[in-house]
Amino acid sequence: MRQSFKRLLLVATLLTFSCSGKEEGATPEVNEIERMDISEIITSAFGNGRIETEYPLIQLASPSTGILASILRNENDTVYKGEVIASLQKTSEEAEIKRILANIKQLRAQGLIDEEEIKEKESRTSKALKSYQRTIQLFDLGAETLEVLDEESLQYTVAKSNLAKAQKQKSVTETKFQGLHAQLTAAKAKLDEKNIKAPFNGKVLEWKITPGEGAQVTETVAQFLPEGKFIATCEIDELLADRLRLGQRAIVRNQAGDKVISEGEITFLSNFLKRKSIFGDTTSEAEDRRVRTVEIALEKQSGMLINSRVQCEIILD
Repeated sequence: MRQSFKRLLLVATLLTFSCSGKEEGATPEVNEIERMDISEIITSAFGNGRIETEYPLIQLASPSTGILASILRNENDTVYKGEVIASLQKTSEEAEIKRILANIKQLRAQGLIDEEEIKEKESRTSKALKSYQRTIQLFDLGAETLEVLDEESLQYTVAKSNLAKAQKQKSVTETKFQGLHAQLTAAKAKLDEKNIKAPFNGKVLEWKITPGEGAQVTETVAQFLPEGKFIATCEIDELLADRLRLGQRAIVRNQAGDKVISEGEITFLSNFLKRKSIFGDTTSEAEDRRVRTVEIALEKQSGMLINSRVQCEIILD
């Protein structure tokens, strides 16, 4: 800001000199200064801004309602996408899974019984069929009576019926087995919803909840910072907005303006002017002053404080 003040003072001095020159006889040099646009004399554009991240902060919510049981990753810990960073109490969900697993175990045993039953019924049916076929041959030769033939036929029919019942029982068991597996999948999904996971690679900046407190799906439980680079977002007054270009060099200083935080270049320029935001220094600034938003890719990436106020100097072409 001191440099900006010096430049403005220089412009004021030149203008004063220009006015005095008219009264006493302007020199060619002074006439040339008069013809210059003041904005062309300025070689840097200054604006207030703040340190932000390449991707916006995420207000992380719990995927399920419940009581927070444990926090597995502390604030500022680096985490990876899908990693469990906290968990809710899972007592009822775990009990449901145990119940389903017990039923699956029972049905698996029933399935083995069904298979043995089918094997036994298949064997009886096969024997009944052979006996029935042999009786038919004897009956055709006149060596067996019709009564015996009918009895063999009945035995074969009963054996087939018993086999069909055994096969149906196995089918019922398999259907129940599949149903239990579907229940198990759903129960595991509900259990997994009790885990709060990292949505991306990044850092947990702040926990909004402590173990023992209730978590709601509509409430923030943590602030999460996705992995990405730091940038400086600043606002440049409309007087110099049309002189801004992508790729222009920039110097970012602390709020007091006496220490360089980093340097970089412009990577984004808004296509419209807007009113000054909270970047403004005082509330007494004119309401009708408009600014252009600029994003600066910073070369230095360590030691940055997110949301810290900064001063940006854009080196104009």
